[in-house]
Amino acid sequence: LTQICFKIVALNTDCSGLWMFRVEQMLQVTVSLTSGRGASLSIPLASTVGDLKTMVQESLGKPFLRLITADERKLKPSEFLEAAGLQDGAQLTAIVGEAKLAATRYAFALWCCGGDRVLTWGNPGSGGDSSAVHDQLKSVRQIQATWFAFAAILEDGSVVTWGNPDCGGDSSAVQDQLKSVQQIQATSFAFAAILEDGSVVAWGRPGSGGDSSAV
Repeated sequence: LTQICFKIVALNTDCSGLWMFRVEQMLQVTVSLTSGRGASLSIPLASTVGDLKTMVQESLGKPFLRLITADERKLKPSEFLEAAGLQDGAQLTAIVGEAKLAATRYAFALWCCGGDRVLTWGNPGSGGDSSAVHDQLKSVRQIQATWFAFAAILEDGSVVTWGNPDCGGDSSAVQDQLKSVQQIQATSFAFAAILEDGSVVAWGRPGSGGDSSAV
């Protein structure tokens, strides 16, 4: 026998003074850390995995988590719970990622390898404000920094940059070339990326290594 839970949400009154209600189907999910500590959560079926991840982070007090199903499938934050195949009573494992830190001269970036959240603070023009690229910073694999800009490699091999445009924060001129990136290194004012085929793409201030056309 399957038990289906619903939640009745009061919206407001219409012009006649009658209350309006919305009925939401709820999903009961149990999420456990590898240490054994866990939490049982109730979340609307129409929510995304990202919404569930936020609830788990708040409940368990862990900022960087990956949610894994019983069959060892990693859930994507953008997926809706139903599309992800989650059913009532689902048992998930939360993997805590190791936090890593990168720094420009006046800002920091905190992330977790494979995570979908990057925290930045400090001087906005030196990379302390990543709001313009926040939605792009998903599945971050590595972050490097010049003195005034950050560059992040994502799991798909693409690159996201932010910070001072003249110091590597603007990679738009070479964005089409930044595919299958394996590694990024930085000087004070420029970045260089090694691609899967062994070629190198550089950007930033030319006099600091941002122009590799001569070689």
